[in-house]
Formats: sequence, structure tokens, C-alpha cells
Amino acid sequence: MRAHLQPMTISAKDAARRLYRRLEEAIHSGDFDVVDDVIQQDAVDHHPDPDMTPGREGIKQGFAGLRAAFPDIRFELEDLVAEGDKVACRITARATHRGPFMGFAATGLPVSYTLLDLLRFSPDGRLVERWGLVEEGHLRQQLAHPPR
Repeated sequence: MRAHLQPMTISAKDAARRLYRRLEEAIHSGDFDVVDDVIQQDAVDHHPDPDMTPGREGIKQGFAGLRAAFPDIRFELEDLVAEGDKVACRITARATHRGPFMGFAATGLPVSYTLLDLLRFSPDGRLVERWGLVEEGHLRQQLAHPPR
């Protein structure tokens, strides 16, 4: 039997929008503590980067690595579909490749790729769990074969 769920005080869609805005803010500023109020300390990423530290600290470390390569990244939320405490997101990430990433030297060129995330939020709108896929093949193609 499932434990009694507390009602959401913020919609899952609004929580997702707030999370991605805060992640952009952290990447652009370099201050990753700004995500502390939108990600639970013990949040679980079911598709972590290799050797990623568990919880919020690992998520922050992952985005700090992304900042080194794509300091101007923008997340465009294309689709949000929510039910209860979960929201499915299709996001287009757009950035300039300014630093090494996935073994590729900086190109200085724009890149874009798609993310598919399924996110679960606490009743107060903090990230609890993430399942996600990155359109890695398309990103690798852009990094390996920049237009001339």
C-alpha cells in the first residue's frame, strides 16, 4: 500500500520550470548553491554521469562540469506533461562550446541538443528523482564535425 501523499503546494510543471531556471542561473553565475532550495539533499539521479557523487552535491558537480564547457547554456522547455508529482520534459539545450567536453576541445561554435527528463518533486516543489536521456549522439556529431 502506498503511503499517504501530501498535496503539492506548487504544480509539478511550475516546479520543473523553476528548476531549469535555477540551473541556468547556477551555470551562468557559477554559484551552484542557488539550486539548494529546488533540489532535495538526497535527490536521486537514476541516470548519473560516471563517478557522480550521490544526491544534490553530485547534481551540482555535474552542472559545474557542464558550465566549464557551455557557460552560456539555455534550456528551452518545449513540452511539459505532468501527472501528480511527476513531470515529463522535452528540453532543447542551446549553448556555445567554450571548453573541453566529452573528450572534444572547445570549438567556439553553437551547439544544440535535446534532453528528455522525467522528474519527481516533493510537495514543496523540490526535485526528488530524475530519470533522463540526453541526445548524446547528435551532440557528439556537432562537437566532432563542426560546420566549416
